[in-house]
Amino acid sequence: MKTAIVTTTIHVPEALAGYCDNLRANGHTEISFVVIGDRKTPAETGDYLAKLANSKGFAIDWWDVARQQAWLADLPELDTLIPYNSVQRRNLAYLQAAAAGAECIITIDDDNHVTEDDYIGGHAIVGSTETLPVVKSSSGWFNSSSLLVTDPPKPLFHRGFPTCMRGLGETLDYGSHKGRVVVNAGLWLDVADADAMSHLDAPCSVTGYREGFDGRLAVAHGTNMVFNSQNTAFHRDTLPAMFLMPMGGRCGPLEVGRYDDIWMSMFVKVIADHLGDLVCVGRPLVRQLRNDHDLIRDLLVEIPAMRISNTMTRSLADVKFTGQDYGTCYLELIQHLRATLTRDGYSDDERAYLTGLYDGMESWTRICEGFVPTA
Repeated sequence: MKTAIVTTTIHVPEALAGYCDNLRANGHTEISFVVIGDRKTPAETGDYLAKLANSKGFAIDWWDVARQQAWLADLPELDTLIPYNSVQRRNLAYLQAAAAGAECIITIDDDNHVTEDDYIGGHAIVGSTETLPVVKSSSGWFNSSSLLVTDPPKPLFHRGFPTCMRGLGETLDYGSHKGRVVVNAGLWLDVADADAMSHLDAPCSVTGYREGFDGRLAVAHGTNMVFNSQNTAFHRDTLPAMFLMPMGGRCGPLEVGRYDDIWMSMFVKVIADHLGDLVCVGRPLVRQLRNDHDLIRDLLVEIPAMRISNTMTRSLADVKFTGQDYGTCYLELIQHLRATLTRDGYSDDERAYLTGLYDGMESWTRICEGFVPTA
C-alpha cells in the first residue's frame, strides 16, 4: 500500500531526519513525505528539505506558500476555507498525498520525534482486515490516554475527551473483533496531548504503556473516543470526513480553538462504526518534544470548545446513517448535527458558531470528491 507522511511546519522540520533514518533501518524505503509551509515558515526550509531528500534517499514534496497559491488558484472554495498561519493547512497535505496515490496517510507534528519503534510498521495496520483485541466502555466513551503511565503517576485524559464523561467509573469489557482498520492513532512519550488545565494543574511526563498493554487495541463499535492529528494514520477512504476544520471563531467573548482534530475524530469514529470499520490506538510511540505553548491562552480557547463537546456527545448519540461511504455519511452527519442545534441545549452563540463550522465541513466534502477514487 502506498504510504505518505505529511506535516505542516513553522520551523525547519529537523525531526524528519529521524523519520528517514527509522524508515530506512526498518526497510521502508518507498515512503514519501509531503510538507506544507506557512507564512511563518523559515525561508531556509526548502533548501533543508532538498538536502535531506538527497542525503536520505526519500521523496519529500515541499509546498511553500507561493506553490500553494498557484495550485489553489483553480480551487477558490478551498483557498477561502483554509486560513494561513494555522495547522489547518495540513488539509492541503492530505489532498496532495491522496492525489499522488497514497492510500495510507500518516499525519505528524513537527515536534514529534521517532523512538526505537518501527514507525511505519506500527501504522501499517491501516487498510488491513484483522482480528484485534477490542475494548468496550459502559459509558459509551473510551479514554485512550488511560493506556499510558505517567511520572508522577496521575489519571490522564486525552485532550478533548469530554469533561462530562470523566470520572464516571465505567466498566471496560475486552474481547476481539475482525474488521478493516481505517485509523490508527499512535501515542506519545514525554509531553502528553492533554488539555491545558491538566498541564497547568499537574504537569507530568509519559513514560510508557501501562502494564499488560502490548501496543495494539481497537475501540468497539458503539464506544466513542477522541484522537488527534499527530502520529495518526488514516486510510484515504476516510478523507471526506478527516477534516481539520478551521478554528478561531467566537462564542460570545471567547475564541474557540484546539478542537479541530478532536471533533474530526469524534465524527470519523461514529461513521467508521456504521460502516463496520475499526479505529485502533497504541503503536507506534513518538517522543513529543513539545513546541512552546502559552497554556493560559490554550485554556481560554479550549473552554468554549469543552462546553460544545459536552453537548455534542448528546448530538452524536442518536445519529442514523444510510450511506455506504465516508463522504455520504459525513454529509448525513452534518444534516443531523444541524438539526440538533435547536434540540440539544446549545446557546445562541454556540448555534451561530456551529452553523459556520458545519458549512465549512460540507464544503470540504465536496472538494474531496475529486481526490477519493469511486468504489
